[in-house]
Amino acid sequence: MSSQSPIPLSLSISQPSPSLSPPTVLLTLANTSPDVPVTLLTWSSPLDSLALQLGLIQVSSPSNPDNKIDFPQLMINRAMPPPEDALVTLGPGEEKSQEVVLREPIVDGDKLKELAEEGKVGVRVVCGKDKEEEEESGVVVWVGKKREEVSPEEVEMLGRGKEAKRWKVESEVFGMKVDGA
Repeated sequence: MSSQSPIPLSLSISQPSPSLSPPTVLLTLANTSPDVPVTLLTWSSPLDSLALQLGLIQVSSPSNPDNKIDFPQLMINRAMPPPEDALVTLGPGEEKSQEVVLREPIVDGDKLKELAEEGKVGVRVVCGKDKEEEEESGVVVWVGKKREEVSPEEVEMLGRGKEAKRWKVESEVFGMKVDGA
């Protein structure tokens, strides 16, 4: 794979309110560039409404990320081309967030409590890192382009076009507070 310029995106994980039940995490993407926009396809990204069901979010013991909850993952076929709202532009310094609820039946509440150490479980986001060999894994991004500047042909190619890049990200483990643990 050819060398790529860095993609000016960062991911942070936080907890909007430790008292929420079921537990909820806030995933925030930020454009770290001071002067260029970044447009991304939300499919298979931290902003995907199905991020949990697609296996992009891992829940584990905070001290041992390999000791994680296995939950059913979806394999989905999406209608092509992606709808316009599946593309999001982050201006320089701009952020976009999504709350993800770790709810039953997707995430077993009893297993959450079993994994908890000092009332916390580990939450991590992985996009494209499991498939290092595959050039077609990761979040599809267009650096330096606003949504309206990305051609319909580029969008339909789902990142295989010359303008798109793939952002592969694996977050640090975030210690999320779990009630009753």
